[in-house]
Amino acid sequence: MNRKLILIAFLILLSCGKERELENTFVTKKSEYWQYNDYCAKSRVYFRFNKNGSYDKYLKSYTGFDLFNNDGDLLSGSRTWSLKNDSIFVWDNEEYKIEKYSTQQIRLSYYHYKKKNKKCSITLNKIN
Repeated sequence: MNRKLILIAFLILLSCGKERELENTFVTKKSEYWQYNDYCAKSRVYFRFNKNGSYDKYLKSYTGFDLFNNDGDLLSGSRTWSLKNDSIFVWDNEEYKIEKYSTQQIRLSYYHYKKKNKKCSITLNKIN
């Protein structure tokens, strides 16, 4: 009986460690940005994911990166991110499957909201 409890506790600790590692992969340092490429929406912007579960959006300019959370009349909401079940990236209210990740690149996928069964991909590449 004690061996089973020890094994269960070990497996729980192991899964918590994996989620913490994955969470730390998303979090950026002050000089780092994730270059976002959505191959279905054809968009390219930059993001920083913060340890507190918030994120910021940036545009690249001649002088570096400019904060771009709000676009004139369009104000962004709470801007949150989190992980779910070690394989789902929850970005605001949308869920993306984590296909592959490393400290330099994250690949996500989702199904297109208008075209049934069309799988789209997003690549996040870390830049300084």
